[in-house]
Amino acid sequence: MKKSLGITALLLLSVLVFLAGCGKSTTTPANTASPGKAAITKKINAAYFVNGTLGDKGFFDSAQRGVKQASETLGIDVKTVEGGTNQADWPAGLESLASSGKYDVIVLGTSQMTDIIKDVAKRYEKQKFIFFDEAITGLPNVYSMTYSQNEGSFMAGAFAALVTTSTELKGANPEKVIGFIGGMDIPIINDFKAGYEQGAKYVDPAISVVASYVGDFANAPKGKELALAQYNSQKVDIAFNVAGGAGLGLLEAGNSLGKYSIGVDSNQNGLYPGSVLTSMVKSIDNSVLRALTLYSQDRLGFGKNEVLGIKEGGVGLAKDDLYNKNVPKAIQDKIMEIEDKLNKGEIKVQTTLK
Repeated sequence: MKKSLGITALLLLSVLVFLAGCGKSTTTPANTASPGKAAITKKINAAYFVNGTLGDKGFFDSAQRGVKQASETLGIDVKTVEGGTNQADWPAGLESLASSGKYDVIVLGTSQMTDIIKDVAKRYEKQKFIFFDEAITGLPNVYSMTYSQNEGSFMAGAFAALVTTSTELKGANPEKVIGFIGGMDIPIINDFKAGYEQGAKYVDPAISVVASYVGDFANAPKGKELALAQYNSQKVDIAFNVAGGAGLGLLEAGNSLGKYSIGVDSNQNGLYPGSVLTSMVKSIDNSVLRALTLYSQDRLGFGKNEVLGIKEGGVGLAKDDLYNKNVPKAIQDKIMEIEDKLNKGEIKVQTTLK
């Protein structure tokens, strides 16, 4: 087997392939991306605050695509500000944007920013905020949207169970063991894990899940180290990346060993075609575009939170050309059957979040 590219080289070389894969994904949610065609009546200046850095090929990059689309299609002026990986810098970074008075609306997200936005939004009541991936209610200047990651992860778990029990995929071993690597041991990541376990056991109750946590969402070498341990020592043949940029190490590890992985947040199938078999997509890009469109039309429901699940097109598996090429037809058919049952409410996925 050829030696795999290092993570840094991969990030530079795989962008075009990755973006092409995203463009062909069939997970684009009609409901979250279709706010209507009311005329846009005002010029808007917006900011996107990243509590981290771009380049994760997942969560933050997906939101960046959403604000970029808003700039291109709506004429919104958007400034992206990266807050860096030092969490102590995030409150001042957000407050700097809010206090400047330059922006009509500020886009940001993640559970790590929940307490920070609550504080800043209360002190800057005239500043509007669009917040993704955590519910914020009771603040009249904040609109939030959350995604049923437990439902999307149920699909990922069912998929992993079908892969590990497949006789058609040569990278699958006889053991019924699948992997999970989370960024941090926090409630929202554990909701991914809960859905993943439920989906796996829906397919086969004998499936066991090996879980590891990186400790952050940026340390790709640590993500790779944990993944190699799962693949080499713990009988895992497919693992689920729920670790943002750190999870890129998992994807590299799977590819280097001829094993399988599942991407997260964005369509990561194109990073290692044939090794990353699918991705559990949170359609953050489409939902951010939708929110900005509604805001530009004075139709966004500030003070409220919207929940976007499989039925609403907020989450799902990335089924692009690579998926069709590399995933056996029997698995594709079973996934369609399970997805249909979720849409009809015949399968109820439990959440660990209150």
